[in-house]
Amino acid sequence: MLNKNEINILDLPDEMLLSIFNKLNNIDILYSLVDVNQRFDRLVFNSLYIHDLNFTSNLLLDCEFKEYSKRFNRICTSILPRIRHQINKLTLHQRSIQRVLYTFNFPQLHSLSLVSIDLTRLLLYLIDCPKFHYLLRNQIMYFNLDIQSNNTKSFESVNNFDDCLYLLDGRFNRLSTLIIDIEEISISIATIENLKQLSKLKCFSLISIEQTRFYDDQIVPLIRQMSNLEELTLFLIVKRYDSSYIDGIQLYDQILIHMPRLNKFTFSINTLVHNRYVNITLPSNDDIQRSFIERKYQQVGSYADDNLIEWYI
Repeated sequence: MLNKNEINILDLPDEMLLSIFNKLNNIDILYSLVDVNQRFDRLVFNSLYIHDLNFTSNLLLDCEFKEYSKRFNRICTSILPRIRHQINKLTLHQRSIQRVLYTFNFPQLHSLSLVSIDLTRLLLYLIDCPKFHYLLRNQIMYFNLDIQSNNTKSFESVNNFDDCLYLLDGRFNRLSTLIIDIEEISISIATIENLKQLSKLKCFSLISIEQTRFYDDQIVPLIRQMSNLEELTLFLIVKRYDSSYIDGIQLYDQILIHMPRLNKFTFSINTLVHNRYVNITLPSNDDIQRSFIERKYQQVGSYADDNLIEWYI
């Protein structure tokens, strides 16, 4: 028997229940409440609530495989078929990509985020899954990649950057936003200059936590293909040999001057310089600051010493 001071969840008004639901992962809510009663179904199947589904919930990922399979199977068999036509945004973990994208059509989907995905598997999906390929080519305008590192492969054997370039070769021409979070940017066997101009791309982010030697040969030529960018984000650690730091003049001359529509540039670029065979006088911190001020970039912080420069805006 309930105490007078105790409140059952069923006694709460709809507005309060929706407020609670909005603070939780909607996949968790759908798994827990669908088919409990008609009232819960009416609330959780509201189009404003289910238009953005995130399959990276702890309820799914933090359980043993057998339990995960049970929960995920219920979502795929009893819930997704009823709401797939209302979904605009999807966030999928590598565990969930194959079944969700191979099985269902999402006619209103325009935003897709893939989390902790291995690049080799991603390319297999692109080749083997016509529905996935169709989505990227004809529907998806916002594509976010969080690429899983693979520490079992050597630096020389992983063409990570080539895998990324596959997404930018012109076949997915509806993309307006692409965010790539990749551990390592290694040498590419592709010819970047032969890529089609990425004229539809408005927002591009490239984030990498490992040092790369391929900024000048790979990254700069790629970005220069994106002449209509309005937003650009670069978080990079660049290693250079027999060269100087990346400063405001270089960024402007190599990248920014080619982007007349760019209105937001967010960056944190560490430059590690190793001069072995040439004697180059490296710029001071004041020199670097002036290189940005001369190009009308006022809010730039920087630090320089004999081996490292770091700045961000």
